[in-house]
Amino acid sequence: MDAVALLQLGSAVLVDAGFAWLLGSWCARRWLRASGADDCEPALRSPDRAAAGLAVLGSVAALLAATAVMGGLGLRQALPLFWTMVSATDYGRAGAVTVLAMLALLLLRHAGGNGRGADAAAALALAVFSVTRASMGHAGENGFWTFPLAAEAVHLAAIGVWTGAVMVSGWFVLDDARVAALGAHASGRYLERMSQAAMLAVAAIAGTGIYSGWQRVGTAQHLFNTAYGATLLVKVAVVVAAVALGGYNKFVGLPAAARSPRGIRQVRAVLQVETFLLLAALAAAAVLTSQQPPSTMQDSLAARF
Repeated sequence: MDAVALLQLGSAVLVDAGFAWLLGSWCARRWLRASGADDCEPALRSPDRAAAGLAVLGSVAALLAATAVMGGLGLRQALPLFWTMVSATDYGRAGAVTVLAMLALLLLRHAGGNGRGADAAAALALAVFSVTRASMGHAGENGFWTFPLAAEAVHLAAIGVWTGAVMVSGWFVLDDARVAALGAHASGRYLERMSQAAMLAVAAIAGTGIYSGWQRVGTAQHLFNTAYGATLLVKVAVVVAAVALGGYNKFVGLPAAARSPRGIRQVRAVLQVETFLLLAALAAAAVLTSQQPPSTMQDSLAARF
């Protein structure tokens, strides 16, 4: 893997992970307030700023990698053409919108605020990012106002909710000190809301993922005979493993968490393992965006004849 491909893959994972954290943090704030605890808001600002900042850097790096790919150049040779690509191509302008959306979130979290206005502004920035990011992939090839693009935007948002909820809960909210401050009742209510949201997100991922996968793969044979299909199968296997861990937490971990602090620690440990699986799924998704779908290759061959 050369430097351009490595930057393309790494920046995509960085951007998607930052987006997921910010979306999970947005959800966690609401679940904590609904559980009667909102004193985690100030502590969440620092990791939110870091996630938004890394997403901005990742988005810029992704645009540089795209400039190199479009021009068939190395990274250094692509630098003088960077602004031209951003200002003169649809892909570049869409990438600039994602950078602005992440910058808006960075400013919102830096300014603080925990009211409805701040929530609405953050939700709008996240929605704009999700739709624009979807338009930059294979789903955007047939135009903006299309069902495949809408399915991809929902897919990205659902992945963000699931991955973000797992990350924020496992690495922040369920810390021993915070759980002690929240109390058993508030922690239980928070976990129940998180679990319900994760189930809905997984259902949305499954529905939109099957639709988008079938659109791009075309036939079952392509799943086993193409690099795109093989990568997709790896991604599905990782997601299934993460779903299994989520199911364990739903039916075993949450009842144990309701009985004792030790149960909450077990839930947290499973969520932390689940985080790494979901990050691996994001990496597989990033590889897919750099590969040509079999259905597209078929269409190109058919057009020649």
